[in-house]
Amino acid sequence: MIWARGRIARRLRDAGLPPPPAPYTVDAWCEAIAHGRGRPIHLRGEHLGMDLPSAFLIKLEHADVIIVDSALPMLPRTQGILHELAHLVLNHSGDALHAEVDAAIEAEAELAADLLFQRLANAATVASRAMTSGTANSIRSQRLWWPTSWWTDRRTDWQVNQLWMTLRAGMPEAAIITTTTTERVPVEIGGSRQRYRRAVEVHEALRLLRPWYSRRVHNSATQRAQRYQLDATSTAAVVEAAQVAVALRRHQTESPSDDVPPLPQRRLATYDVRAEARRLALVGLALHDSPLVAAELARWSPVAYGSRPEEPGSTGFDSFPITPLNRAVTRNGWAGAA
Repeated sequence: MIWARGRIARRLRDAGLPPPPAPYTVDAWCEAIAHGRGRPIHLRGEHLGMDLPSAFLIKLEHADVIIVDSALPMLPRTQGILHELAHLVLNHSGDALHAEVDAAIEAEAELAADLLFQRLANAATVASRAMTSGTANSIRSQRLWWPTSWWTDRRTDWQVNQLWMTLRAGMPEAAIITTTTTERVPVEIGGSRQRYRRAVEVHEALRLLRPWYSRRVHNSATQRAQRYQLDATSTAAVVEAAQVAVALRRHQTESPSDDVPPLPQRRLATYDVRAEARRLALVGLALHDSPLVAAELARWSPVAYGSRPEEPGSTGFDSFPITPLNRAVTRNGWAGAA
């Protein structure tokens, strides 16, 4: 892995890419790269189905077009664009939808996208620190709180990993091309960029789960959280966790939703992987521990019909034996993601 990372980093340096310009977004960087290459790069958001990759590259006669799923949040959107950009700058050949692309090439592009994201995030971080240079007091304060921050990060990483394990158990078809062995695997864990990789892979699983999301579940979970007077952050975590729990059950019973809601657009001012990991950790905590999520799962899980006919007026959710997800109700009094 170390040798592969070094080899790809050297090829990216040899490609002569310009440094990420302000405002340090992937869109601005693509524009700068296109200017340096003398060939336009157009980014287009489209509603892509689950039978298509989250992003793909189309090489036209006078320009290159990167199509990306418009419903993706910032982090996976950026990774998808950088993956296709890596195909472009590394001069990879193959079809637009990756059907005929060798697994080693896909792994190379994914690793290159990780390195490009690292460069983009570092540029944004350096610019932010230059604008708000810390004083001696702020540095002393950071040192004082460092152990607490370290423990929070470790707990966050563990909770995000638990979320991914639940998604992996419910969706074994959610897989990626690993950047280490070029094989298709459910998850790749390890390395210094573990948190970023895990967040990207969780988002890929959530994208594949999208057809089983339900607007009714979203509205019901929102009302339930509001009745318990949860704050906005806890409400959002409970609502998304309820969507995931019910969608996993519907996926397992092959009962797709007929009222899929649009995904919320989460735009971060910077590429704050730590903030996104903490948000996903709250969703995972709610999924496993919130009785509100368990109540939504009990209400909306689809029915496995037996031999008896359905009674008139039945909602179709009454006879399904509810088996909560792992640790769905384990903490008495836990109403939301704290």
